[in-house]
Amino acid sequence: MDSTPVNGGGKQSSNPSKEFPNPKKPSGIRHPTVYDAVAGRISVTGFIPSKPLISCSRDTSRSSRTALPPEQVLFRSRKAPTRFAECDIYFSNERHDTSDLPSSDLLKALHSYSSNYYSKATADRGVDDWQSLDGSALLALGILAEELMRESVGSTGDLALAEGDGMCGVLESSSNQTSISRSEPAKKKRRLDIISDFDSD
Repeated sequence: MDSTPVNGGGKQSSNPSKEFPNPKKPSGIRHPTVYDAVAGRISVTGFIPSKPLISCSRDTSRSSRTALPPEQVLFRSRKAPTRFAECDIYFSNERHDTSDLPSSDLLKALHSYSSNYYSKATADRGVDDWQSLDGSALLALGILAEELMRESVGSTGDLALAEGDGMCGVLESSSNQTSISRSEPAKKKRRLDIISDFDSD
């Protein structure tokens, strides 16, 4: 049998941390994502500060408060590919069939609304809530919103200004309930009058 020592002739290390170094600790710097860009949180200088810094010597608004579109945020990164006007890879979906996907404007509106909601609804004003609506959930929400509108408006949109099927019955029942509720206090007054007449006798 070979009696060669394990560590090349030296003693085995008693400290396991030297053999297996700890993984790198995550830095405190958070890099912008496409979700931040869609929500309008990214400017030329990075994240838009929550409190605006207003200089006394400026009359115009600073560019650090102006949100960039998502494609500009994406292609400003260091390893971003080169964009060409003839075949822009960011808008390549316009050259393919996207009939099954919801509208991008609808998705932007839904994501902006949800990010603003979470920034107001959470205790820390949404500071640590950066993944409340990921891509698949956003697509599912957009599909549900489009299906709901397609049902209520119709495929051609002709039902946008029309009443629903059961609206007439609902209006009649609500008018009957209001007339009954108006007549109920009068009955109570009559009963009180009758009771007071018996008491006087």
